Amino acid sequence: MTSLPVIIIGVNPFAIEVAHIFQLNHVIIYGFLDDDTKKQGTEIGEIPVLGTTEDNTYWDLIGKTCGVFVALENPIERKKMIETIEEDRKTKPVNAIHPNALIANVKSLSYGIYIGAGSIISPEAKISDHVIIGQGVTLETGVVIEEFSQIGAGTTVGKGAKIDKNSFIGIGSTIVGSLTIGKGATVGAGSVVIENIPTGKRVFGNPAKIL
Repeated sequence: MTSLPVIIIGVNPFAIEVAHIFQLNHVIIYGFLDDDTKKQGTEIGEIPVLGTTEDNTYWDLIGKTCGVFVALENPIERKKMIETIEEDRKTKPVNAIHPNALIANVKSLSYGIYIGAGSIISPEAKISDHVIIGQGVTLETGVVIEEFSQIGAGTTVGKGAKIDKNSFIGIGSTIVGSLTIGKGATVGAGSVVIENIPTGKRVFGNPAKIL
């Protein structure tokens, strides 16, 4: 967790959850940036919406005197914004990790990660940059979650499983150990995955089947 004040990009329910985690961790929130001009000048729980990402007054603070977390809900827009920050501001987003999450001595814990309340991250897990892990998720020993993947609340990922880049695992799913979820795959909410999922495929059900 950063010792710098933080700017949160996006004003939406996810951004509010991120702000709550920073507050619990006693991180000062400088304010929100959002490109919807209707949100300018408003406050979210007494935290101001400062301006847009086009406003250099605030944009130029990122990486200089403020950390940043990108809380856009659309994964394509979120990835594009993160890439812009890394290129233009020469910095990486900070992590937002709930203090009630139980995190073992993981193999790798990178940048721009969100981990919700009550999640359990077991030893030797690897969580790559910009992964979102919802509330009450369990990652068993040796799990690998690659960049920009999202794990829905209440999901269990079994020992040694690998979730490849840009994958989406819906709320309350179960991924059996040692499986691989291919790049860009989608697992529907409540699914039980008992076999490898190919790249880009969507699956749903118990057991999960390709749609």
